[in-house]
Amino acid sequence: MTKSYTPMKSIYIPFLFLCIFLITSQVSAQHEGLSYYVDGENLRRAGQHDKAILEFNKAIQREPANYKYLYSKAVSEFQTRKIDAALNSVNMVIKIKDDFVSAYVLAAKIHQSKNEIDRALYFYDQAFKYEEDMDKKVGYKLMIMRKLTEKGNYKEAYEKLKDAKQVAPQNKDVLFYYAKLSNILGNYEEAKKAILELEINIKSLKAEDNAKYYFELGLAYYRLDDFDKAREAWAKSNIPPYIDKIAKLGPKYFCNVALAYYKFYENDLSKQYVSQAVKVQKDFPLAHVLLAQLSKRTSNHATTISHYEAAVKNEKDVNKRLTIYDKIADLYLESNDFEGCLKTISEALLIRADDTQALMTKANALYKMGSYKEAVDLIQVTLKQRIDESARTDFYFLMGLCGKKLGNKQMAKEGFVSALRSSLKDAAEMELREMKEVAELEKATENE
Repeated sequence: MTKSYTPMKSIYIPFLFLCIFLITSQVSAQHEGLSYYVDGENLRRAGQHDKAILEFNKAIQREPANYKYLYSKAVSEFQTRKIDAALNSVNMVIKIKDDFVSAYVLAAKIHQSKNEIDRALYFYDQAFKYEEDMDKKVGYKLMIMRKLTEKGNYKEAYEKLKDAKQVAPQNKDVLFYYAKLSNILGNYEEAKKAILELEINIKSLKAEDNAKYYFELGLAYYRLDDFDKAREAWAKSNIPPYIDKIAKLGPKYFCNVALAYYKFYENDLSKQYVSQAVKVQKDFPLAHVLLAQLSKRTSNHATTISHYEAAVKNEKDVNKRLTIYDKIADLYLESNDFEGCLKTISEALLIRADDTQALMTKANALYKMGSYKEAVDLIQVTLKQRIDESARTDFYFLMGLCGKKLGNKQMAKEGFVSALRSSLKDAAEMELREMKEVAELEKATENE
């Protein structure tokens, strides 16, 4: 009996076709949502997001684990303000593919729209973790840094920026903000080092482009008491808005503040600011003149007062007598003899009840002896009179000082704001900043 023989070839060919069929079927099944996804993408790009969502849903029904379909749906949901739905979709994307950068960025934007800033920053941090494009990677950390600084979280912003500096050590924006935050946090050596690392790249820039870098460098030197190098750096940032910022760190500014406090017999405060002026520039003339005047105030005025008192008894001219009384009262005030000052001023006011200088000296005496309420009452009565503008702002500033002592913030603010357009401006600004009335300050000075 002859055995039948089936060639191997006849067995392999049907088997091969079966394999091809199975593979083709699997591939087809894996991409059966693709046509709906393509239609959805076309609608999304055309701005027809509601229709696009319908197509994406059809694609997702066929391929529930396709993160691209879910992501595109989340984008359209976000565009149509379906915030919760968008957040749900993008969270599903992240569960399926936890290194998908675009999903983290979208999640951050969704949380930002809900004003959930901490959650938004978390997702930007995750995007930074997986992003391969260096510019985008740095951009996420800069975004985080800006949001944190807006909230006043400078230390946390600084730490986040260090991550960016580690991956992009020569990036100009990173080094600039690193220096800026270092100066804010008192890390002046770090600030200086950051800008010096950059200097080779910024030397060739135009003044308007490199000014911000040299301002931070100068500020770092300034805080390190290296004033010569600070001036050298600031010479390269001598354009707005840095001119005004630099001026507020100069000897003239500190002397202006010192003169304001000198006028109201706040001698310790005056000396504090004039000493800072000398520290910044040892040979600044006005500072030494003011120090001489402050020194004169501490001397014994008894003999001088006795001579003036003898003179006023025999002076027949009313105007001259008034002038002498003002001088005597001022000397008593410098000697902290407030009773003697007030007694002398009462004599002056008998001659001329509306004498502006006498009224100011009386208000100053009441303020220095701690009678703040009486001083304010006198100031408010005087402000109703016809007095020149310079004297008016002096009374307002003194009212601000009294309000500060009384814990009356509204009174203090009114007084200092009213003194902003005068020679007392710098001291008034300083007082308002200490009160955290920056918005009021900017509003009052925005039209200058």
